[in-house]
Amino acid sequence: MLVHSFTTERLLIRPLLEEDEDFFSRQYSNKKVMRHNGGALTPLEANKAFFRSLKANHRAISGGKKSVITWTIICKNSHSIIGTQTFSFLIRPHNAKIMSQVAMDETKQAEIGIVLCPKANGKLFPEEAMGALMEYGFTYLYFDKINAFYASKNLATKRFVKKLGFVFNSALQDEPLKNSYQYAKRNEWHQKWIRRVC
Repeated sequence: MLVHSFTTERLLIRPLLEEDEDFFSRQYSNKKVMRHNGGALTPLEANKAFFRSLKANHRAISGGKKSVITWTIICKNSHSIIGTQTFSFLIRPHNAKIMSQVAMDETKQAEIGIVLCPKANGKLFPEEAMGALMEYGFTYLYFDKINAFYASKNLATKRFVKKLGFVFNSALQDEPLKNSYQYAKRNEWHQKWIRRVC
């Protein structure tokens, strides 16, 4: 599987590299950053998670089993890393309880996720980065559907996934509503964020 780098107006989005270890480990052990993402990891856990992510990328790129592909998000203006984002290829997606096995088998789908550092807040980077990754997923990875699964109390995520055209269906939600599940379909996607793929 070929995993590309691509650019938007303000961002370079490229596959995770070994040189990203320090940023990744600091990010995933930051309590503020991770408060809606399952909680902060210890520095050792974050470091192990980094090497698992790097290994998963190498496996996917070399044609092996796909589990998660991670991209690093870089601000073109400052040349600094501002976050990471992923596609997760789960055997049973979070919407599995409402999808038949036939539908799961026939639908090429992934879950999308993003983690940005605090300095990236308030600049509409989540929409730009995730919008570009969605475009890449639909255009180059041929996904039929992209799922977003996030803590319901994460209002910032709720706002930007709505802007990106994710669909909320109350029948698909867990009870009690601790987490929110939304989806976007390729045949309904019309946004263009990517400037160049390399």
